[in-house]
Amino acid sequence: MQRRRGEELDSAIRTAVLGLLAEHGPAGVTMEAVAAAARTSKPVLYRRWPDAATLLRDTLLRIATTAIPHDDRGSYREDMLSVLRGWAALFTGPDAAVLRAAVAATAQDQQLSEAFRNDVIGWRKKEMAALLSRGIARGDVRPDVPVEIARELGQSVLWHRLLITGDPITDELVVQLVDEVLVPFVAPRRS
Repeated sequence: MQRRRGEELDSAIRTAVLGLLAEHGPAGVTMEAVAAAARTSKPVLYRRWPDAATLLRDTLLRIATTAIPHDDRGSYREDMLSVLRGWAALFTGPDAAVLRAAVAATAQDQQLSEAFRNDVIGWRKKEMAALLSRGIARGDVRPDVPVEIARELGQSVLWHRLLITGDPITDELVVQLVDEVLVPFVAPRRS
């Protein structure tokens, strides 16, 4: 086996995890299978993750945290364009099949379901609440906005298209969602 370290090894491991998940579901993501697919050893994996479930959760969370921007763009509109464009790129890119497989697998795997909800979706909820708080502080989001709805409104359309309808996820859709649905929904009300 060739000796790889750092980002090169990490990338090979995570690529192996995603490939196994897409091909075999979460049951196919074992330390042995990941080690073989990544051309590394099980001890290398166990030094970083206690088990395959933790490795899978960590990989899914990393996809979400690296693919979905969460930095301040200066306005609610620009923040949401950035976030939804991140989701759109993820949902139309090479990891789209893996995401569908992961979501489908959550129906049969309670641990994966809890991890996905707590780690991936939980992280997103916190980030969206922070985004809305920034908008309230700037004055481009009304203080009484229902955060539980506003934080999921735009993303839900994209998830629905990815998982249910298969309708296209385009930049035009993202802009339309932001300008015609999200901005009016959160905008301060005139007295």
